[in-house]
Amino acid sequence: MSSDHSTLHLRPARHEDWQEIITLDARSFALPAPLPEAEIAEFRTKVAEAIVVRDESSDGDPLVAVSLYHQLPLTVPGGTAVTSAGLSWVSVTATHRRRGLLRRMLTEQFRSWHEAGLPLAILTASEGGIYERFGFGPACYAQSITVDPGAVHWRTEAPEDSRVRYGTPDQIAAAVPRLHARWALTRPGAVHRPEEWWSSILADRGFRRNSQTSGLYYLLHADGYAAYRMDARESSATVEELCTVTQQAHTDLWRVLTGLDLVSSITAKVPVDETLPLSLYDARAVQSTARTDELWVSILDVVAALQARTYDVDGTVLLSVTDGWDGREGNYLLEVSDGRATVQRDPESASTEGIPRATLGISVLSSMYTGGISARDFAAAGRLDTDSAATLDLVDALLATRRAPFSGTYF
Repeated sequence: MSSDHSTLHLRPARHEDWQEIITLDARSFALPAPLPEAEIAEFRTKVAEAIVVRDESSDGDPLVAVSLYHQLPLTVPGGTAVTSAGLSWVSVTATHRRRGLLRRMLTEQFRSWHEAGLPLAILTASEGGIYERFGFGPACYAQSITVDPGAVHWRTEAPEDSRVRYGTPDQIAAAVPRLHARWALTRPGAVHRPEEWWSSILADRGFRRNSQTSGLYYLLHADGYAAYRMDARESSATVEELCTVTQQAHTDLWRVLTGLDLVSSITAKVPVDETLPLSLYDARAVQSTARTDELWVSILDVVAALQARTYDVDGTVLLSVTDGWDGREGNYLLEVSDGRATVQRDPESASTEGIPRATLGISVLSSMYTGGISARDFAAAGRLDTDSAATLDLVDALLATRRAPFSGTYF
């Protein structure tokens, strides 16, 4: 049955919509449906706002699109956790594509985010070509690695006492959220997990894995933890999470993981600056198999976002930002002193004479914000222009981070 724009009604999600929302999400992302009422209710506690589109010209008044967001703290360079809009579950049914539903939903979401005073929006993208037009840019990457335990020979001696223990359910529930919170403050781009998320994560329900893999085993350390699964048929293990606050915890947990019995291969997703290969006599025991974007960022409030993070060098630059979506275009005078920034939007032209200038899109600035992609790389790709080589050096140094950003949470 055909439909026109007048029959496609956007509104906030209601209680009675949620079974259809789950069904639409399952169709779009190959997820299980239906979910039990208790799990739906649990998920809804995490949602700040959900909006739906219904086609009232069709039999049954079907729900044809959904979008929602969570309020999630994101660690920005310098270690501050900034509450951000975590966009998720964006779905338009295959029968209603090319009708502007995504644009309508995100127009409403951006309005809500601005009303809430959120300086950043973040998402994990299932497709890479959708979100740049809305100012999102890939900002955190991960590398997939495969470790051959038989080829692992450490450069340092193993400790005489084991610093790692398997946790009981009560120990895991008490320690892991606390350790994750500590870890998240050490890594730019890390997504913090609100308290209400943990019951679902630690429940490790069956639909989160295939029928051949084990449940999660947790290894606990005073300064970190690891969670992994086993696949007995493949003699393999998959490290689902490795969060460490200290290098010693990182080494101690990897020692245990690479010493697991009956395991001939270990896979993991780790930051792009993972140091495990450097700790071994044969770095080829660790093979990098892929590099993927894990988190996209869209700066909603350029002034607030740039002032929220810290910088390793001081300097002054005028950022001429373009934006075809949300009115963020303008000239931003960024002045950094003692690692902290003050930012003016559209200052008087007389006050910017002789100031180094860089021109870039909002998605480019968003990608560089956490240190995920360098200014130099964007300039080489023709997506960032500067008035001189010295200005490029300055912008590159200002937005660089000491550690590679890593998000650690899919949502």
